[in-house]
Amino acid sequence: MTTLTLRAHEQLLAVATPGPGTEPELPASGPVNAELVTGNDRTLVFAYRDVAELSDSSSVQGPFRALEIAGPLDFSLTGVLAAVLSPLAEREISVFTLSTFDTDWILVGANALPDAVDTLRRAGHTVVEHFEGEH
Repeated sequence: MTTLTLRAHEQLLAVATPGPGTEPELPASGPVNAELVTGNDRTLVFAYRDVAELSDSSSVQGPFRALEIAGPLDFSLTGVLAAVLSPLAEREISVFTLSTFDTDWILVGANALPDAVDTLRRAGHTVVEHFEGEH
């Protein structure tokens, strides 16, 4: 796998599962917002500042910071996530990953971001700070 360029986003994110019977309406205001639904689970990714909008019965993790692999990535590419996740795993940095049509997102604990960036750079990747509003 060739080296990758990643953008480290500044906004804090949360990962949550809403409490039973709740349907929170969270604004789409982060670098990535997601709702993942399976037969047994509903997971939300959203701006950490909106955690108070969830019910007390919700389970919330965070804050996280997002690392976005610069895309779009062709579907025929292999090993993209492995190239990023393997060095992080060796360094024992926990992640939450998401994929979109164009790219992959890696969420790391906000406090772990400096170590994650250093680890990825040492693995040969380029990591740039990306401030919301920049294109």
